[in-house]
Amino acid sequence: MTLGAWLVVAGVCRAATPLILITNLPPHGSLNDLQGKVLNANPTSHAVAVFIYVPGYGWVSKPTCGQPLTPIQTNGTWIADITTGGGDTNATRIAALLVSTNYNEPCVLGLANLPTNIYAQAIAKKVVTRPSPGARFLSFSGFDWWVKDFATLVGPGPNYFSSNTNNVWTDGAGRLHLRITNRSNQWQCAEIVSARTFGGGTYRFELDTPADSLDPNVTLGLFTWSDDPAYTYREIDVECARWGVAGDTNNSQFVVQPYNVSDHLTRYRVPPGLTNSTHLFIWETNRVSFQCQTGSYSPAATNLISSWVFTNAPAVPQSGDENVRLNLWLIFGNPPANNNEVEVIIKSFRFVPLEPPARAVLGKLKLVSAGLWQFTINTQPDFFYEVQSSANLREWQSLGTILATNDVMTFSVTNPASASAQFYRVLALP
Repeated sequence: MTLGAWLVVAGVCRAATPLILITNLPPHGSLNDLQGKVLNANPTSHAVAVFIYVPGYGWVSKPTCGQPLTPIQTNGTWIADITTGGGDTNATRIAALLVSTNYNEPCVLGLANLPTNIYAQAIAKKVVTRPSPGARFLSFSGFDWWVKDFATLVGPGPNYFSSNTNNVWTDGAGRLHLRITNRSNQWQCAEIVSARTFGGGTYRFELDTPADSLDPNVTLGLFTWSDDPAYTYREIDVECARWGVAGDTNNSQFVVQPYNVSDHLTRYRVPPGLTNSTHLFIWETNRVSFQCQTGSYSPAATNLISSWVFTNAPAVPQSGDENVRLNLWLIFGNPPANNNEVEVIIKSFRFVPLEPPARAVLGKLKLVSAGLWQFTINTQPDFFYEVQSSANLREWQSLGTILATNDVMTFSVTNPASASAQFYRVLALP
């Protein structure tokens, strides 16, 4: 048997998009350096501007005001000292921006939000939240999320939010469950927040819950949000809700905030009894395109329920430090109309960058141990890839999918099928 007799490549030939990665995020309380890698950018004409957010103080330039830029090595790697001041080990957010070496913005010291013009100069960026003591994090759809927890009334609603596993959990199939519970005569809602910023691209949410059956006092929110008030908090929404009007036949809406401005909102109806639906928006610099489809996502949109394109370019939010949020909450904090607890199931979240993926290349298949083989795949971060095998180049079998978190990923093959030859290929998923 010849394993890996042919290694097939799949992708699109195009000009590579500059990317910045964080390859080593020091844990909360650590004095270790922040490390990363830059792809598809000239190290001699680019650098990395690093900022940290320290609770109680604000955003700070790192390493220092005298050294606001971190150089990029010839191999694309970079290292930044982010603990050059008191309290830096307590930083909860880290921002690494790929900028030109001509970058000359003022040093940031204690600002509540990074200035918009700093983000505007970023050729690529990575903004992440790191786990801190007491916070609950979970993994869903290949990404890390932190779970909102407030024992006092906060927005939206206002409501109480609980990080308890009765309110937020994932099941054996990897689906996310959000539940509004009543504990000790207190209604508690649920919300998770992505640990990173995604930027422009497609945001896709697949539900395993019938949107039409939600209580009229309940809202399911699938959206982007930044605590920075710029661009109306960078909020773009898919919301399943009747806003207290039980007889409203429309049960969902697309929104580019502010919602109360003309042509910033459109409502639609997910058909009654439909248990599985996909809701998405494509965020570009000059427009936001929304869709709702029956069942799982289809690029051809043959199962389209509703679509809408927001084309007011000046009002389209520009990406900054926003996160993705998934929440289930009560309007004005009012109990469900039927006074029953409420649960929704979100099957998956997927982010797809705007640019098509560069060509993926398979490395040489190597025997690691008895029955275990591995090969590398040159990938583009944030794309999902499906690895397939065939004995005859006609019939292909899926071996699994991976989310590219780096530019080189490793895929393992256990006990490959017996054949005179075995072929492998990798496909970037839409």
